[in-house]
Formats: sequence, structure tokens, C-alpha cells
Amino acid sequence: MECLNDTASLELLWRANACFNRFFERFSGAPVSGSEEELLALLQLHQMLESVGALFDRGLQSATNRNVREALGRYGENLIRLRRELAIMEGSAIACRVRLDSRRQHLYGAKAWCAAARAVS
Repeated sequence: MECLNDTASLELLWRANACFNRFFERFSGAPVSGSEEELLALLQLHQMLESVGALFDRGLQSATNRNVREALGRYGENLIRLRRELAIMEGSAIACRVRLDSRRQHLYGAKAWCAAARAVS
């Protein structure tokens, strides 16, 4: 029975690591856009994290199979990289928000100027 669990665990870890790789290839270093593609990729990562988390709840960390241990090590490296990438994305999103707030203030100022200009005309 352990072989079947090892096989299923290994396949899930491979899928999770592949999901990380696709995310990193597409979004690493790119400014946050808030696009649907970006959101879907983050949701997919979340689902993978939940699935692997369920394996951890069932004792995945105590697996003795060498392939599972290697995939688990890679998964851990990916988690560390994801934490760095999410911090970078957060910084980018904050900078974008500051720019949008500045533009909004400019638009409010322009709108007030237009209203005042119409009032004196």
C-alpha cells in the first residue's frame, strides 16, 4: 500500500513543482498586472498548495522513498522562491496602487477645475 501512496504523492509533487515552474517562467520579474491570467495562475498555485498540504497532514514529510524525498526537497525550494516572488509582486502592486491613487487625485483636480471653469463662463 505504501508504494501506491508513494506513487500518488510523487505524481502530486511533480504536478505541484511543474505548476511552480510555469508560474515562475511566466511571472517572475514581471510587474503585477492584475490580469485574469495572473489571477488564475495564483489560484492554481493555491489549489496545489492545498493539495500538497493535505498530504503533509497525512505524514508526507516522513516518506522514505528517495524519489518522493527529492521531489519534496524541490517543493520546499519552490516554496522559498514563491515567498520571495510574492514579496516582489506585493511591492509592485503597492507601487501600482500609489500611481493609481496619484492619477485619481489628478483626475479629481481636473474635474474640479472644469466645474469651476464652467461656473465662471
